[in-house]
Amino acid sequence: MNALDRPLTPRETEIIGCVARGLQTKEIARDLYISPQTVKNHLKAAYEKMGARNRVEAIMAAARLGLIQLEI
Repeated sequence: MNALDRPLTPRETEIIGCVARGLQTKEIARDLYISPQTVKNHLKAAYEKMGARNRVEAIMAAARLGLIQLEI
């Protein structure tokens, strides 16, 4: 497991977990009572911190880092 130079915030981790469960931006926003743009902002920050280019890379990086657990 590699550590991040800048750790994800609890909200970023929560949103990556929602993405890993297959939720879309609008669904995450509704469930967390935030705007879709705020979800996008958190995702962008999380992607940058993990070096991910998309949702799949972000999910895999978060799982590798132990931030989320994937259900198989």
